[in-house]
Amino acid sequence: MNLWMRWLDFRALRDLLLLVGGHPHGIRASELEKLATDERVLLRRDGRPYARSIHYHHRRTLERIGLLKKQDRRYVLNHGNLEVSALTVQTRLLEQLQPSEKEAFANAVLRNKDCHDAFLGNFLPKRERVCDVTTFIEQARPAEIVVNSGVEREAGSSQGYDAGPTFTKRVAIRPVETTDWSVLDGDDAVQAIHFGLKSWCADQLRFMDTVYRADGAYIAYPKHIVTPLTDRELAVKMFADLQFDDDWAAIRIPDYTLATGIKQRVSVEQAKSVLMDWLTGHPDLVAGVPTRVGFITAGLTDRQHALALKSYLRSHSGAYLSHIHIHRKLHQHVQNGVLRP
Repeated sequence: MNLWMRWLDFRALRDLLLLVGGHPHGIRASELEKLATDERVLLRRDGRPYARSIHYHHRRTLERIGLLKKQDRRYVLNHGNLEVSALTVQTRLLEQLQPSEKEAFANAVLRNKDCHDAFLGNFLPKRERVCDVTTFIEQARPAEIVVNSGVEREAGSSQGYDAGPTFTKRVAIRPVETTDWSVLDGDDAVQAIHFGLKSWCADQLRFMDTVYRADGAYIAYPKHIVTPLTDRELAVKMFADLQFDDDWAAIRIPDYTLATGIKQRVSVEQAKSVLMDWLTGHPDLVAGVPTRVGFITAGLTDRQHALALKSYLRSHSGAYLSHIHIHRKLHQHVQNGVLRP
């Protein structure tokens, strides 16, 4: 398995395609590097140029996912790939990616065999290949991912797989409804999956969402790039999933918002937004249960603190909320589309 994936900037990838498209007879690698630097397509945040290895990685990724090709040692657009036209429609550099461009990149990544074998296949029934992001979102199921970046672990992990020898870097992935772990060892695996593909799919192309758990694992699941549901429509669906004991339903916020995201193929942030609207708009019918930050983040590193806290609501007073209680009378406000008075 070829684990070539690394963190990269998909906005820069789109702009590189635009730069190459301006040279129909092709452009050499050195010329493209200079042009990308001069046009500020590939620069560090402080304005300094990137190393040549970063330029190489971006160019090579575009080749591997079939958007660029070489002719006589020059780079040209691969017009045989249908996604190229979608990614070269607009001509202005440095613009944020549009949803159509995210979809085009997602399609190209999904069609790459290495990306499928290393990561995306874990989300699909029987690991069958799909060729477009719409099909992936329809068919994919959530997966649990555990990343061991070199910290000491005991053999016989509580996550259900052999954690391996001390200080081994390892990524383990399994569909959440199975016990079948796919395990990859080494720094290349951590770089390719944790910092590469997960970042591509969830942070940049946005056809996945991820939720960090306090035990060190996280759940990734498919979602729509552009949500098909308004907050009001989602509120109706979320209220319908509540289980009432007499007049009140109690939910644990991280579990409920994750379940909503998975079921409706929306982001956890959108589900949290609906809960916050209920909480602030109808304080007589919805009550939050605060929890201590130390209880949420016990045993976690500073970096893990922020990831773990993202699953909780935060009240206007600054308190983190782990649960909320919802009165059944909220139903009439939800049905009438009144999220706030």
